[in-house]
Amino acid sequence: MVKRIQNRRFLFEQQLKPVFWDWAVSDKKLLENWEENKAKIFRLIFDRIRELVEEEEFVEVAFIVHDKDISYGTKLVEPHIHGYIDFPRRMDLSKVALALGVEKERVETPKSRGGRHLTRINALAYLIHAKDKDKYQYHARDVETFDTLDYETFINQNKEDFEKYAATKKREKTDESLDMVFQKIITGELTEDDVFDDEELRFLWANNQNKFEEAFHAQAVFSARETMRALQNGEFKLTAIFVHGRSDSGKTTFAKQIGNDIIQAAKEERLDWRMYDSDLSNPFDAYRGEEVILLNDLRYDSLKPADWLKLLDPLNNSRMSARYRNRLVAGRIFILTNTEGIFDFFRQIKHENIDQYLRRFNYVLEIFERGGEREYVFSETIKLSVPNTEKGIMTYFDTKEVYRKSCKDEFVQDILEDYILPRILPKKAKDVTND
Repeated sequence: MVKRIQNRRFLFEQQLKPVFWDWAVSDKKLLENWEENKAKIFRLIFDRIRELVEEEEFVEVAFIVHDKDISYGTKLVEPHIHGYIDFPRRMDLSKVALALGVEKERVETPKSRGGRHLTRINALAYLIHAKDKDKYQYHARDVETFDTLDYETFINQNKEDFEKYAATKKREKTDESLDMVFQKIITGELTEDDVFDDEELRFLWANNQNKFEEAFHAQAVFSARETMRALQNGEFKLTAIFVHGRSDSGKTTFAKQIGNDIIQAAKEERLDWRMYDSDLSNPFDAYRGEEVILLNDLRYDSLKPADWLKLLDPLNNSRMSARYRNRLVAGRIFILTNTEGIFDFFRQIKHENIDQYLRRFNYVLEIFERGGEREYVFSETIKLSVPNTEKGIMTYFDTKEVYRKSCKDEFVQDILEDYILPRILPKKAKDVTND
């Protein structure tokens, strides 16, 4: 025996296609051009509902067409009507469906969570998605009630509660996706820029800042250790470049161009490399395991003397000092810019042998002007040996010019192809050995 479903309140939904409605042929024709005939369709449905009650009985109704709903992110849902009916007394669901001219499966009774009053509010709110901001927001004026209720007043009276509910629902929904987001952060699929460029991810971050920081820190450790392992396996040569020129020489732009071109070259090899632009006061506080590290206008005392040596050690396995926590810094290439030349820069570190710093920089790039035109000079760091009567053969380090150009783009392309990329982005790991 089929169980009878009775209630006072009913919701129904159906596409606006004639095949889905059990109406007279003349009435079905209204559905063939529903945009033009929407008012007549609503009136027809209202009149059919009124046939279920006595003339003096009051029935509350609200109808709307949804023609902008999205499914699976991009697909527009077929236009369909949503209806709310509140009878003065209990009715059989099958009887209501018959009056509407739709299958029983298209009619339902609202869930009773929260009591009868809240059930009515929820059912009416759904007509324009007032409590679900992720869905298309229809306007209250699109709802037809045939003066059985003032729908716009209803929405305005409950607007604050709807917004609170929507915020809570959004928080719950985003909380469910935390694990997936953290997984993408740890694997490097999501960066901080990705998070702050996405409205939903920003909302998620705002409510889970500590967890996001832990995920980004874990990603930085994994990325740095992966770079360390590749370095120790001889898959690339750690490379350091010292770029200098006066304050208006464009050295920062020049250094960033080198970094961006390196990232593009890596992308062509299907590698997702990133560039880190350090902060002057706390150079590695925000480091996230980036492969290209730009040390822009750092002072000689921005790092401790020992940290300079650890940072540029070809087999670096030390943790750098950081203000908030220790971070493992392991890039493939370091680009340091300064207004002073490399000798003057490291000579300021007192009581230290300057050679131990010079030998860790593979190349020196200088930008200067001659005759109103900028020139770019590329030098290699070389080891020299000289005799000494007391100590025998002494070694020290110097720079030797190997390339000069006045066209910046050609200069960058040539030094990348001939010197830099073969070290940090080799085609074959076996072709690389550590210095």
